[in-house]
Amino acid sequence: MRVTFLGHQGWLIENDKGRGFLLDPILEAIGNGVDRMPIWPRRRLDFNKMPPIEAVIISHEHADHFSLETLAALPRCKVYISELSSSPMHDAIQEMGFEVVRYAALNPFTINGIRLTALPGLYNTLEPDVYGLLMQDDSGASFLTTIDTVAHPDISGWLQHHCPRRTLDNMTNNFIEPRQPLVNDPRSHEKSRTIVMGATMEYVDNMKPSRVVISGQGWCFGEERDQYNHSVFSVDNVWLEDAAKSLIPKVEWWRGTPGMRFTLNGLAVTVDSAAICTLLPAIDRSFDSRSVAVTEPFSPWTGELMINDERLAQVQQFVTDTLGAVVGGYAPKLMEGLYYLKFQHCGERPATLHLVLRNGEEKFIYQFDYGLLRFTEVTGAAKHEAVLGIELWAADFESLIQATEEAFLIYESAIRIWSHLPEFIAANALIESFMWFTPRFRPVETLAFYRQQIAKLTHIS
Repeated sequence: MRVTFLGHQGWLIENDKGRGFLLDPILEAIGNGVDRMPIWPRRRLDFNKMPPIEAVIISHEHADHFSLETLAALPRCKVYISELSSSPMHDAIQEMGFEVVRYAALNPFTINGIRLTALPGLYNTLEPDVYGLLMQDDSGASFLTTIDTVAHPDISGWLQHHCPRRTLDNMTNNFIEPRQPLVNDPRSHEKSRTIVMGATMEYVDNMKPSRVVISGQGWCFGEERDQYNHSVFSVDNVWLEDAAKSLIPKVEWWRGTPGMRFTLNGLAVTVDSAAICTLLPAIDRSFDSRSVAVTEPFSPWTGELMINDERLAQVQQFVTDTLGAVVGGYAPKLMEGLYYLKFQHCGERPATLHLVLRNGEEKFIYQFDYGLLRFTEVTGAAKHEAVLGIELWAADFESLIQATEEAFLIYESAIRIWSHLPEFIAANALIESFMWFTPRFRPVETLAFYRQQIAKLTHIS
C-alpha cells in the first residue's frame, strides 16, 4: 500500500497493483462559497500523473474536505461518505453523476483490495459527521488517519485487539488561534502551544503509534485577509514536528509536505516523493502576534462593511423573529449554561447573551430573553456588555441566513465572541448558536446553494 500526501488532509491511496482512490482531495482552494482560501503550501495537482482514480472518500462536509470544484474535475466513480453526512451533501454529489456509498462505523468495507474501517471519535459539535479511518492491506500494512476526530477512549482498546501495531499513523493538527485572545493577551499563542503539545502527548499515550505524519493547517488567507495569516496559525506544523521529536523521541515523526509518499509493506516504511504535484510560490504565513494589535481586529468575511437599509431590515427581522427560537431549540448546552448563569453574581452585567450586529459605523445590540426565547433590541439602553456575547457583521449574518456560506468559516474568522465568566461558561460554548445554520438543519436551502455552485462549475467546464 502506498499513501501520498496531497496537502492539508488529502491523500492518494494505491494498492500494490497501482489502483488508486482519493481521501478528501482539494484542488487549489478550500471552500464552496463565494470566497475561497488557497491551499498551503500552494501546489497544483496533476491527475494525469496519478493512477486511474476508481473511488473518492469524503470524510465530512466541512469545506476543507468537501469540495464541489474538486469533484467536478474528477472522473465519475463511487464516492464514499459517512452515514452521518447530511442529505444535501449526499444529493449534490449524486446529482453530479457519482454513485454515492454511505459507510458506517466499525463496519469494514473494501476499495481496491484495501480494507477500511471507520472509527468513531469523541462527539464534536463542529463536526458531528466525521469518523477516523483505518486502512489495512494483505501484507499486514496499516494506515490510520484520525482526520478531524479525537479518538474515543474505547477505540484504543479496539485497536489493541484488531491492529495493535500499525505501520503509520496520521495525526491532524487542527488548531487555529482565536484572534480575540491574542487581542487581549499577546502571549496567548504560548499557552496554545502548550495545549496542542499536551494533546499530542495524550494521542501518543492512548493510541501508541510507532510512526506519525502530521497533517492539517494546509490553507491560508488570500491577499485581502493577509493579516489573518500571521495570527491564526500560531501552532504550525513545523513547530509541532520539532516539539514532538524533542519531547516524544520514541515515535518517528514527519511533517506532511505535498507529494510525500509512504510505501507500507507489513511494518516497514519507505519514504520518497511522488511527481504528482507542482509547488507554487508560497504565501507568507509566519506567525506574528502583533498582527492583531489594531483597532479593528476582525473584518467581514463577505468583504461588505455595510448593506443597504432593505437588506439590513431583513437581517434584523430574522434576529427579533427567529433567532431566539433557533438558539432555544438547537443550542441545548448553551441554554443550560444560560439557565445556571441567572443564579450567579454578575455585577452590573446582564446575566444573559448579547448579539451585536454591525453595519458600517453602526452597532445594533440585541439581548436574549430566556423565557420568551426572543432577542430584543437594546441599542442605546445597554450600558454594559452582557456576560456572554457574539459580535458579527450584518453582511456575514445575511450569508448565514441565506445559506450561501459555511457557518464555521465565518465563526472561526470573522466574529468576536466573549465570556466575562469563562470559568463558568467558556466563550466557545457560543458555537452552538450557529448549529442551525449548518447543512443538516437547513437541507433545502443548502442543496439549492450547492446546485447553484454545480451549475457554475458545469458552465465553466
